[in-house]
Amino acid sequence: MSALWQRVRGLRGSMPGGPVGKRLAVMAMIDAVGTGAFLAVSVPFITRAVHLSERNLGFGLGLSAAIALGTAIPIGILADRIGPKKVLVGVSLWRAACFVVYPFVQNLWQFLTVVCLLGLVDKAAAPMEQALVGQAVPTTERVKVVAILRSMRNVGFTVGALLGGVGLLIGTRAGYTVILLLNAASFAVLATLASRLPLLNAPTANLRRRFSVGVLRDGSFLSFAGINAILTMHMTLLSIGIPLWIVGHTDVSAALISPLVAVNTVLAVLLQVRASRGTDDIPGAARALVRAGVSLAACCLLLVTAPRLPVVLAVGALLLAMIALTGGELWQSAGGWGGSYLLAAPGQEGVYLSVFWLGVAVQQIAAPILVSLIVTVGAAGWVALAALFAASGLAAPAIGRWAQTQAAKRPRQDPSLAEAT
Repeated sequence: MSALWQRVRGLRGSMPGGPVGKRLAVMAMIDAVGTGAFLAVSVPFITRAVHLSERNLGFGLGLSAAIALGTAIPIGILADRIGPKKVLVGVSLWRAACFVVYPFVQNLWQFLTVVCLLGLVDKAAAPMEQALVGQAVPTTERVKVVAILRSMRNVGFTVGALLGGVGLLIGTRAGYTVILLLNAASFAVLATLASRLPLLNAPTANLRRRFSVGVLRDGSFLSFAGINAILTMHMTLLSIGIPLWIVGHTDVSAALISPLVAVNTVLAVLLQVRASRGTDDIPGAARALVRAGVSLAACCLLLVTAPRLPVVLAVGALLLAMIALTGGELWQSAGGWGGSYLLAAPGQEGVYLSVFWLGVAVQQIAAPILVSLIVTVGAAGWVALAALFAASGLAAPAIGRWAQTQAAKRPRQDPSLAEAT
């Protein structure tokens, strides 16, 4: 932990974007601490305090996710009209209000109501935060700022999980309630800080476009978002794939899972900024995605070897697989951020980034099913997934060139198209 805190202090000292960058870092940390604490207690609260079955819990979360998919693009369009800062403030206040109510849920219908209300804005926060970084810091520093924010978030999630662990140790509804209200407070503070954030690159009101869903006809951007979404399956490998593989198909103790996750967290904090270097243009972002695809493919192939090795060697193979997975995670994040910023149509960053993050959301729903199937199939499944990762990464340069060509053909924004405010 001392290495992580030294890294945090180093990031704060070298934070690009000046005072605004530091404010964004504080916002990221507060958000992550609250969310990490909530994730630690959310399932025990619903199953132990509210006494809902795991099936009802899954149904509610699935319904919430479906609603989130339907609202992401409309919220992105709204952000292009009124600005991502106002939308992020509204989303944060909405979430704060929902989490104030959350501890008082008593039955299934109340639970469904709250999670569906949360679902209305669940997939809006990430693209709004990314769009806000684009408006609040110089263009040349935005990818580095996002990388630093991600490092801060990893530290924040760890701190939040520890706080959530206190609630779990108490093990009562009152203990869970304190943690849930802490999460609500974090969103209220986030809204306050966001509302006071000065903007550097915000478009003037008379240049904002009418409502548009042209992004849905932008095949090159959708393709870029698609390969990025495939590469984000590293999240599901970390949370589901590798644990299931260790428990069900190797002789390694399940106790190894926590140290492996810790390796991922530490490396993500220490190396995310370095991995983002050179991704401030399309060729650089594409190269990062190539590295991500190759690294994730290597992870899958290393996992194939683990069941065939003695325990000591299997532990080594799993450690190398986790390092490869973390490399894929870092390069995917950096390449995705850089490319999504550069390929978004000027004046439509809100909806473009919402669609970009929508691909990640779809992956989060579909990937657990796919990864569970791969674990069941065994070696052949891992090899097929490795090929998918490699193909996706290697396709990035060509898709990047195509998207860059299409972006150059876009007509310049005409002020006459703007709606008077």
